[in-house]
Amino acid sequence: MRVFEWLFLLVFTPILLIPFIPHTWRRRWLIVSALLPILMGGIHLIAEGWRIQMAPLYMLAVLALAGRLPELLGREGVRRGRGILVSGVTALFLIFSGLLAGWLLPVVTLPDPTGPYQVGIVDRELVDEARGRRLMVSIWYPAAQGGKPAPFTHYPDEVATGLGKLSGLPGLPFQHLRYFKLAASEGAPPLEDGAPFPILVFSHGMVGLRLQNSSTLQDLASWGYVVVAIDHTDAAAVTVFPDGETRYYDLERFGIDPADGAPDKALVDERVFPAWVADQRFVYDMLETWAVDDPLFAGKLDLTRIGSFGHSFGGATALEVCLVDTRCRAAVDMDGGLYGTIMTQPAVRPLLLMSSAESGKLPDAVEKWKSMVANANVPAYWLELPNSTHFSFTITQLLSPLLVPKDFDPRDGLHIVDKYLRIFFDMYLRDVETPSLEPASAETDVRWFTKSRLYSPDK
Repeated sequence: MRVFEWLFLLVFTPILLIPFIPHTWRRRWLIVSALLPILMGGIHLIAEGWRIQMAPLYMLAVLALAGRLPELLGREGVRRGRGILVSGVTALFLIFSGLLAGWLLPVVTLPDPTGPYQVGIVDRELVDEARGRRLMVSIWYPAAQGGKPAPFTHYPDEVATGLGKLSGLPGLPFQHLRYFKLAASEGAPPLEDGAPFPILVFSHGMVGLRLQNSSTLQDLASWGYVVVAIDHTDAAAVTVFPDGETRYYDLERFGIDPADGAPDKALVDERVFPAWVADQRFVYDMLETWAVDDPLFAGKLDLTRIGSFGHSFGGATALEVCLVDTRCRAAVDMDGGLYGTIMTQPAVRPLLLMSSAESGKLPDAVEKWKSMVANANVPAYWLELPNSTHFSFTITQLLSPLLVPKDFDPRDGLHIVDKYLRIFFDMYLRDVETPSLEPASAETDVRWFTKSRLYSPDK
């Protein structure tokens, strides 16, 4: 719960104590105790904004006040014993509803970036005229100075609706996303010292969002990377363009009939995957333009040091881009099953596979990963995040404790993911030598696999 939500809950204490107050003081106490919730409720709504998760608390607050209205009007007809019982029951419901709302769907504070630099962020629309395809991207970068924290999203209603469509719920349960803040500042001036900076291109998972890994993206930027995160239009949960057009997840735009239910993997490989690979490569093209004449990024982008990474389907996309595009120097796949030519051709650039403990129980995925790592002609690293599930690589499990797997701390998990992402890209984009990617190192926060000791669930 947020600060003023806690205070709003606590200011009902005086009104619940009325049955215990001596009769001669009760009316004065009643007036003051009735005004406090009204005042604090107003401050909460103005300073923090309402959220649907607090609706039970709002309703109980109204009922608590209404229950004292007869006494406030001088119509004291409730016996003392009954008043004590009503106050006790109401107090329990107020406490329970407040704590439940704050626990189930909290207003999340993302992990702070760990690097030495401030972070800036800008959103841009990109149009690939050759394919007739529109994309939205967020660009995270080292900033010369901090500023006002940027909102998690500029389109909270559309994002809530998109998530609601996919979960089978109304959008209201996700209404509180509008109160999330980033550590990045919108449009902050880029850092001059250290430029040009290495570049990373990020793809979300199928039905994901470019903001799903916000904490990781801002952390990488705080260490001196420019990170471009893509919304893959029509395969993202929702994409909102500056002109107001809103596109929700719709594989029919890729020629896949929604009546077929879950899309066939072969159809996805044939029709969706090439579009995602082309999306990333188009971003590569745009980087070349920005490096020359962009008002914000000219002179700030090192085109000789570009890497790709992604989660799930986006991770497979990153591997493929690094196989077919020589501009990519290294790739990371975060728990993504394999698609495209990487399944039949050996990797030609360094790769890091981060898998979840949950995915380690999928024999088909494990066998394909084994084959990819064993056949790679370049350094290929494979680590498993202990006790994790597929969404442990994103901020998803920060959104509710109901989503957190047993014996897993989502903030610690993100810290581990961020650490190894940076170590890997530092090694292959910045030529920084590190022992931390070696299974024989002293690091014990992940489980390592090598070509000579590939995945075995018994080890």
